[in-house]
Amino acid sequence: MERAIDDSVDECPRCGSNSVTTTIERDTFVYGTGADAAELSALVPVHTCSACRFEYTDAVAEEARHEAVCQHLGILAPRQIVGIRKHYRMTRAEFAGLTRFGEASLARWENGSILQNPANDQFLYLLRFPDNVQRLRERAAGKATAVAEQPQVAERKFAAIDIEQKRLEAKSFALNKSPAA
Repeated sequence: MERAIDDSVDECPRCGSNSVTTTIERDTFVYGTGADAAELSALVPVHTCSACRFEYTDAVAEEARHEAVCQHLGILAPRQIVGIRKHYRMTRAEFAGLTRFGEASLARWENGSILQNPANDQFLYLLRFPDNVQRLRERAAGKATAVAEQPQVAERKFAAIDIEQKRLEAKSFALNKSPAA
């Protein structure tokens, strides 16, 4: 699939010409190694200089490839993580404080320099729902969850034992020997 789009690139990085055209093309690439390798694809802008015929991609293409990897792994993409935070009108520092994620880790997930692990991705997914964010805000404010909402935990009951008595019983225990045949 190839289609022309508006040129947003000003000049060719090789020759400096301003005659650069951009098309959207399907880029197929391998993610992973060995038995875990998977062939993925993404639609990426490809820039071509008409003066020197140099073809190249940019950060927008890298973002598209990164999103394809996230989709393959079943995790949220950087723009989705940013979207969750911005939906609640929070700065990165505020969001990190509420969730207890490290601010630097959050920044790395948002800019795509690292992938969040599956456990953190599950937590981020749950934050898409406002009631979960509200629960975290209440917890941070020190408000206890209403008793009706708290899960019921079975009370454990243990029998008290006299340790000294058990030791005496163990010492006095003897096997009955049967008479030799």
